[in-house]
Amino acid sequence: MLTINFDLTEFENVEIVPIADVHIGNELCNEAEFKKIVDYVLEEPDDPRCARICLLNGDLTESVTKTSRVGDVFEQTMTPSVQVATMVKYLRPLTETSKKYPQGKILSYCAGNHDEGRYKDTGISAAESIAVGLGLEDRFSKDGCYSFIRLQGINRGQYTAVGTVYNTHLSGGGSTIGGKANRVLRAGLHGGILAHIICGSHLHEPLTFKEDVIVPQPHECRLKQMTITYVLTNAFLRFGGYSQRGGMKPATISVPRIFLLQGRDQSNKQNKRFIYTEVIL
Repeated sequence: MLTINFDLTEFENVEIVPIADVHIGNELCNEAEFKKIVDYVLEEPDDPRCARICLLNGDLTESVTKTSRVGDVFEQTMTPSVQVATMVKYLRPLTETSKKYPQGKILSYCAGNHDEGRYKDTGISAAESIAVGLGLEDRFSKDGCYSFIRLQGINRGQYTAVGTVYNTHLSGGGSTIGGKANRVLRAGLHGGILAHIICGSHLHEPLTFKEDVIVPQPHECRLKQMTITYVLTNAFLRFGGYSQRGGMKPATISVPRIFLLQGRDQSNKQNKRFIYTEVIL
């Protein structure tokens, strides 16, 4: 599994904006809404202690071929190669580095089924081409990315805090909210992966829920209760096309904003720090 160490030690907290299922090149792609999100990530947050970054979670392009199971190659508004070039143009500003963002503003990039759809026909992956165009080869995976985000401690200079994020595009379908929730559950703890945040896409349904687990702390000979936050992401598609013909409901363009925050447990004398999550849909 790809692991990523991401340095945000100039900040105490971080806001993560997942970007997935843009389907640029699809005639129903809401390109204006996608651009708004990119601009939002580029903006400086109101709270100077909170970083703002994004993760890329697949199906950024439509990339339909004649043999694709879904989509229509003749309805695309641009060729697959132009889709890749357009996406690189939009996302390149997010790769710029600075003292506060030494690795830029893109945490990770996981491919989706549309991005990989023409790979079997041509040996060319749209997602991999975008990753190379952005210089993100070391943060790109076809399967899923596990990230360690290092934050500045609440007491500056004394320690760093680490938040964990696992993102994968997912596969399969789900006609109900419960069915979609089960898909992302399988990708997380039920699939053997533990992280503060488990983020999935593909199902075009913004959704979040939490699950608590007991985690052993062997070095302290104690048990710790940890909360896992599951997030499903939206799609940037207007209603119509194969989703309408298939009897699916319209996709909600409501981009989740995921916050990894630091707090202190004041219930005992040790006053230990902890990381918790909040999600705004």
